[in-house]
Amino acid sequence: MPMGDRFIPFEQNMNELTLTYRKMERERAHKNSHPHEPDQTRQIGRLRKNQRFLRGVARLKKPPRSRSQLGVVVVLLILLTSCTSTPSPSDKGAEARGHNLILITVDGLRNEELFGGIDERVLGSVENSGIEYESESLRVRAAYAGSTPELSRSALMPFFWTELVPNGVLLGNESIGGGVRVTNKELFSAPGYIEILTGEPHEDVVSNDLIRYPYPSFMEYAKAGLGLGFTDVATIGSWEGFALLSSSRPNLFFSNTGVEELKPEYSTQRMRWLDEIQHDIMSLWPEGRSDAVTFGMSVEYLRNFKPRVLYIAFAETDDWAHQRRYDRYLDYIHLFDSYLKRLWTLLQSMHEYRNNTTLIITTDHGRPHDPKEWVEHGAGMAGSEAIWIAIIGPGVPHRGEIAASNAVTQSDVAATALKALGLDYRQFNPRMGPPISEAFGE
Repeated sequence: MPMGDRFIPFEQNMNELTLTYRKMERERAHKNSHPHEPDQTRQIGRLRKNQRFLRGVARLKKPPRSRSQLGVVVVLLILLTSCTSTPSPSDKGAEARGHNLILITVDGLRNEELFGGIDERVLGSVENSGIEYESESLRVRAAYAGSTPELSRSALMPFFWTELVPNGVLLGNESIGGGVRVTNKELFSAPGYIEILTGEPHEDVVSNDLIRYPYPSFMEYAKAGLGLGFTDVATIGSWEGFALLSSSRPNLFFSNTGVEELKPEYSTQRMRWLDEIQHDIMSLWPEGRSDAVTFGMSVEYLRNFKPRVLYIAFAETDDWAHQRRYDRYLDYIHLFDSYLKRLWTLLQSMHEYRNNTTLIITTDHGRPHDPKEWVEHGAGMAGSEAIWIAIIGPGVPHRGEIAASNAVTQSDVAATALKALGLDYRQFNPRMGPPISEAFGE
């Protein structure tokens, strides 16, 4: 092969680089306000530099006449290689940022539906289900029923059962032993959430009144322990109380809950649009908003601010249950599953989160096992203390649905989150529940 032919691939590479850089220039012209523009500008700069090197190589189409000329080629190739293989600033940032933790709560999702799908004792009775029209009952049964509890739960939550659970651990199924329990005595929302977030129950939290309590959350400790900034930790939820319960002091980190006004300096155009339309979407309770808005806010915040610790709190399961609308309750569980799928897909598409993020998914309280009383919950109502916890992420054994080897409680969530972040929970609060050993292969 003639010496000059060896340089044809470099000419092709130069052409490809030219096309790539021109495409990026066009994209940048249309996205001047994109938050990642500085990274894109640096990438374009590297492409231009590569072009200059390749043009120098392309001029040497004839065989080098001396060792010195050949040496020029070698030097150019070395420089080109070092230029193209150097990690981008964003890649370096992903390596240096450390592990991420995302906590997701869904209010009052009962064990019966999570582990067994449709409860025919409820659906088969108009009085129990609140479904007045037979056609609606038939629609729900066609969508979510199965010949076994396993098939029904997979129809109700297909992504959760086929993708998330097999790649982590799920605790709480009493039928296989080792259920998960709430330890606070109240067995409703605020006491449950503060137990999740602080790692222990608090006897003075006895109502859902909008109160900020003086109990630091694991999120506050993670922010201080990891040296994180204001936007690196965030709570985004559908009820106003989530911001108050996740932080003992105001303005420690970003929050957007209920119909709270969005802070312009920590927003994007889409977040501002969601902030506007939330007032046009009627929710079942005036102090809350649609979970669709909360999900949209969470996704947009993730894309643009890339928090290390994020708490996403959904509420509409409990809303529909209290209204005794079993059809809408089931429909919402199915929608929640789609939220999990879209969130997981986004995380896997972002190098900051892919293979570097632990998800903890749980609920604040259970619901009664009784097919008539399932709409309520609280002290003295059997089943209200029974909850579930799912944990997925790097280092979590792929064991799926299992029975816990030790007693697991709601108080163990906070320590599990801290351990996933590489922090010692005992330095935060030695009274809190311990990390869930099954999440770490222990």
